Amino acid sequence: MKIEHFDQQSLWDRVAGDPELLRELVELFTAEAPRMLARIEQAIKDGSPSGLEKASHKIKGSVLQFSAHTAAAIALEMEENGRRGSITDAEALLKKLKYEVDLLQKTLRAMVGNKTGRFQE
Repeated sequence: MKIEHFDQQSLWDRVAGDPELLRELVELFTAEAPRMLARIEQAIKDGSPSGLEKASHKIKGSVLQFSAHTAAAIALEMEENGRRGSITDAEALLKKLKYEVDLLQKTLRAMVGNKTGRFQE
């Protein structure tokens, strides 16, 4: 089943149907995501394209682990901007990324909140 901005089946395949593994990954991501977003925000405040590139690359990998392709695309755009030495549009992109990460976290909590790890329909 494909959900807007998120490929649940791909994630489920990635964890080999193991709800405990998924739960552990979700807990790690939930703890780390605010720090990753804060690093991006700090790079923007500092006017640091290299900091933006590094921080965006890290969160991109994390959200791809959960098959959150929309969030990853936003992080990739920020990463590429940083690589080119630009922080143009970074604040607007960060706002979109925060929204996508929030949506991802809500979706993941719903998945691990039931015994099968699957959404109830």
